[in-house]
Amino acid sequence: MSTIDLSSIGPGFRASARNRQQTDDVTTATTATPGAVRATSDRPSIAQRITSLLGTLLMVLAIAAVLFFAIGPRFLGYQTATMLTGSMAPEIMPGDVVVTTVQPVSDIAVGDVISYHIPVEDHRVETHRVIEVMRGTDGSTAVRTKGDANQAADPWIATLEGDYVYEATATIPEVGNVIRALRTPVVRQALVYGVPAVLVGSLLLMIWSRPKEEDDDASVGTPATVEDRPGSPVMPTAGGTDVPLLPVLDRSVLQNLGVELSSHAGALHFAETFVQLLPQRIAAVESAFRAEDTDAAVVALLSLNVSASMVGASRLEESTSAALRLIENPSAHPGLIARLRSLGDEFQSALGGIMR
Repeated sequence: MSTIDLSSIGPGFRASARNRQQTDDVTTATTATPGAVRATSDRPSIAQRITSLLGTLLMVLAIAAVLFFAIGPRFLGYQTATMLTGSMAPEIMPGDVVVTTVQPVSDIAVGDVISYHIPVEDHRVETHRVIEVMRGTDGSTAVRTKGDANQAADPWIATLEGDYVYEATATIPEVGNVIRALRTPVVRQALVYGVPAVLVGSLLLMIWSRPKEEDDDASVGTPATVEDRPGSPVMPTAGGTDVPLLPVLDRSVLQNLGVELSSHAGALHFAETFVQLLPQRIAAVESAFRAEDTDAAVVALLSLNVSASMVGASRLEESTSAALRLIENPSAHPGLIARLRSLGDEFQSALGGIMR
């Protein structure tokens, strides 16, 4: 076996009084405490709160999974493996994840379940129960093992190398099946393209659901961005007016990202990673255009658009927005791809300039 989340008052008067009272209530609410009305209208719906809760829960689960399966084994001295067969049933079933910890070879006893490399065939890792321990005069330790569901013992005697061996200490049911499903090509592609699309959709919903008053309030006293500052280059429009030309690299975005990450170097590293993945992202857009796959093109462009906005690649961000509007126009696709590549090179040069 291999191991691999008022009765006295007339009705007419009562109705009139009730109407006056309602009018007074509305007048009071709209003149004396407008903030109260707005606060009520701004209260998130049950569906919004449930969606937010589910999103938070999924994020927590994802972080926990990464910490447990990727970070923990490197620093906490345990290993995880997926059980592929039923040789240890019913204690360990196929698809369960076995957690093993380091134990001294000298402490191994009959009844322990250990993971070790078998001494024959492909030297694969087996997780079986120890049924016999043999201590040699030279200090070596050999064991004979058997799967709980197997009729016979394993046809070998395994000498345990080194001073330590991995002993099974916990079992997580069915998680291994989930991990294997996530590794299939279909699911992997869904994660690569679907997750960015969900994130972009969530951001758009947040923006569109903001009350207009909030937008108006937020615009008061907003500091000028790079393209609004005096001296910024401008681009003439068809109507004869000038509009600010977006910067290749908006440094204020990177500065804000550095504040959020509490690391300026971390923000620069994030931007470097964006540059490294840029050819692959643009190639994904081009491939979707050629295949006339509108859905894939939208997802790829949205992913590129959000990433560009996070690192301050303003012109590239604007070009992806333009590309989204021209998806149904195949004749414009070659020019759009060339534009994206050119702006990507410009951003890379601008980023290199601030890093020198």
